[in-house]
Amino acid sequence: MKLRERYRQLQDPAVVKAMVVRAVYASMALEDQTVSLARLEALYEQTAPTPPAGAAGR
Repeated sequence: MKLRERYRQLQDPAVVKAMVVRAVYASMALEDQTVSLARLEALYEQTAPTPPAGAAGR
């Protein structure tokens, strides 16, 4: 069984984004490296998967 099948909330991109941003923010805060949540959200958006080069022409 896959994680996405067991935990349905992981299929919602907004939930996954919130979990990742909070985890990174908290771990950086533990290291006394403060970064704004807005900056982390912007960085998260930059990591969006891009489709393979040949997929658009199919």
